[in-house]
This record gives sequence, C-alpha cells and structure tokens, in this order.
Amino acid sequence: MNNIIISLALLSTCLNVAFSQQKSTISGFIKDAETGEEIIGVSIFIKELRTGGITNVYGFYSITIPKGEYTVEYSSIGFLTQKIEIDLIQSIKRNIVLSPTTIELEQVVIKAEAADKNVKSAEMGVVKINPKDIKAIPVLFGEQDILKTIQLMPGVKSAGEGNSGFYVRGGGSDQNLILLDEAPVYNASHLLGFFSVFNSDAIKDVKLYKGNAPAEYGGRLSSVLDVKMNEGNSKRFSTSGGIGSISSRLTIEAPIVKDKGSFIISGRRTYADLFLNFSSDELQKNTTLYFYDLNMKANYRIGEKDRIFLSGYFGRDVFGFSDRMRFDWGNMTTTLRWNHLFNDKLFLNS
Repeated sequence: MNNIIISLALLSTCLNVAFSQQKSTISGFIKDAETGEEIIGVSIFIKELRTGGITNVYGFYSITIPKGEYTVEYSSIGFLTQKIEIDLIQSIKRNIVLSPTTIELEQVVIKAEAADKNVKSAEMGVVKINPKDIKAIPVLFGEQDILKTIQLMPGVKSAGEGNSGFYVRGGGSDQNLILLDEAPVYNASHLLGFFSVFNSDAIKDVKLYKGNAPAEYGGRLSSVLDVKMNEGNSKRFSTSGGIGSISSRLTIEAPIVKDKGSFIISGRRTYADLFLNFSSDELQKNTTLYFYDLNMKANYRIGEKDRIFLSGYFGRDVFGFSDRMRFDWGNMTTTLRWNHLFNDKLFLNS
C-alpha cells in the first residue's frame, strides 16, 4: 500500500513539473505607424524572464516561453516604446504598431562594452547603418552616398580619392559582395567611380559584414554589403525629392490597397549634358554626359501568412563625345520574393 501511495505521489509531481514546463509562442509583425512598413531589428523583451529577441528583415518575430502572465516590451531607436500585458495560456499572435518619436537629450553618456561582448554576440564584424545618418554626413557635390559612408567605417579603406570603391581588411574592391534587395550588383558606381548607384531616398537598411558572413550569402573573400530598399507607404500617397548641383531626384510612394500593399518609385538623373547645349562649340554641344538611377518596388499581402515582393533597379552611365566616341554601361536587377509563415515558429523567404 505504501509503495502505491509513493508511486502516485511521484507521478503527481512529474505531471506538475511537466505541466509547469509547457511552452507557448508569441509571434507577429511589427510596423511603422506612419508608413505601414515593417521595422527591422525591433527589440522584444520579456520582463519577468529577462529574455527576448528581435525582428528579422521582414519585421517578423517569434519567441517561445513557458506559459504564464508576462509584460512584453517592444522598443527600437527612433520609436516610442510599447508595453503589453499577456496571459500566455496558448500560442498567440500579436501584431504591433510603433509610432516614431524625437527625443531631445541634455547629455550623452558613453559606456564601454563588456570584455566578453565579442564572445556573446552572434554577429562579429558587422556594421549597421541607418539611412538617416547618411544624410548627416558631408559628401561630394551634396550627393548622399552609401558607399562613401561605408569608407568611414573601421576596417574599411577607400579605393582612391573620390572613388566609391572600397577595400575591407586588405581585400580587393572586386572581392566585395554587394546586394540590393538580395540581387547582386556588379558595377556599383557611376562616373568612373565618383558616385555610387544607390539612391539614398530609396534605401531602408544597410548592413556591412566585414567578416564571418552568414552562410545565406554564399562565399566571398572580403565582405558583404547588404542593402534593403524601402517598401513604400501603405498608409497614404506621398512624394519627396531634391535638386542638387549635379543631379535631381524624385520619390513617389503610395498604397496599392491600404495596409495590404504599397509601391515606391524613386528616380535620380544628372543634367550636366543639358547645359552643354548652350555651348558655342559644336563638339561640346553634341557631347553627351549623364547617368540615371531608377528604383522600383511593390509588395502585397495576399493573406495573413503570405506576402509577395517585386523590386527592380535600372541604372546607366552614358558618355559620348560628338560622333567620335561613345560608350555606356550600367546595371539592371530584378527580384521576386515570396514570404510565407508556416506557423508561429517557421518563417520562409523564397
């Protein structure tokens, strides 16, 4: 009889332990309240467990934790922090919308990282650049240039004065893998290297891997520069642009279906050749000298679990000296992607 009671007690204890360790998943997408675009790298923090995660490049997150009541905090630089209370008795989906914010600081305190930070961090030799920071850096002729900004990073050296090429930790300029929305760009410069092909108005995120690049990028001897384009404003129609000393640009964003799909078209062109028409010299008047960039991207959410993206880039340099010589070169990339959410733990990008 005693053996039966002891066995039942042990069985009850095991069941209680097993039940207490049951886990569920909280997942979803995090968007910008103004544009409706998914936000990359948002921090999700579970206060009671002091653990969490971050969103991927499509704004998706998934965290599996024991069942219970928790406070979940969503935070990202430039956005208001949002906290929610959840009672996690089963797997749930929580889509979050964060509002942009501007904070005026009285002082800035700089702290050093822990000595073993490089051991704990999964991404060593990675530099992430915000396109907003690029606009604050002085550049040649007022043209915002991602590649010129990259050259200011530690371990990166310019390929020459005024040149947009770069060397990373001793590698050659042709040993860098440059991706625009996951499509390789082989000729990433205009005007013999003075300007890059990346229009800052169309760029959402820039990440430079100076070493230990993830396997998804394949093999490269030097570095990987991963550039993501904006997806377009899914809330309202908007335009932006600018007039520079050598080029002008225009960007148009609008929803295809509000909160379900959007598109962006961003173009840039130089106009030095237009002024040559006023020259009295017949040879100069017939000279052609310009470059242009055209970025286009569209996305549409088919359902709760499926989304498609279509993006493209078209750029060209044209130079001709009367009828004596002429040459042109450029890039054309097109990417079609499909995102599918199989369940709250498995995300596919194809």
